[in-house]
Amino acid sequence: MKFAFPYFLICTLTLFSIRSLSSEFRDPTRPPVVSAGAPMVHEPVPILSAVMGTSSARVAIFNGHLVRAGSHVGEFLIETVFETGVRYRHAGATQEVYMARSINAVKKPSAAAPRSPAGAP
Repeated sequence: MKFAFPYFLICTLTLFSIRSLSSEFRDPTRPPVVSAGAPMVHEPVPILSAVMGTSSARVAIFNGHLVRAGSHVGEFLIETVFETGVRYRHAGATQEVYMARSINAVKKPSAAAPRSPAGAP
């Protein structure tokens, strides 16, 4: 029993050293840890509400502002207004945003003659 204490001491120190080594290894399945000191950068999401006009004079509602080619809305530079979208430049990159779906607001009347009710001459 003379050697029990050193054996206990060696086992305890070994367990602590293994535990401290295991804290250095990161679990690859865990999500990355965001440090509290680093601010999160959120890029603004552009919202295209409407596109109006003809091909020569087209305007759009972009982030709540009426814009045409060459307009600035905050950090966004509008390069082109398409029939259903807008090409813009932001943070050195050119991107495009389109309307969610096209809505044909003006319907043309039918060219066919109106039909008479059944049984009428």
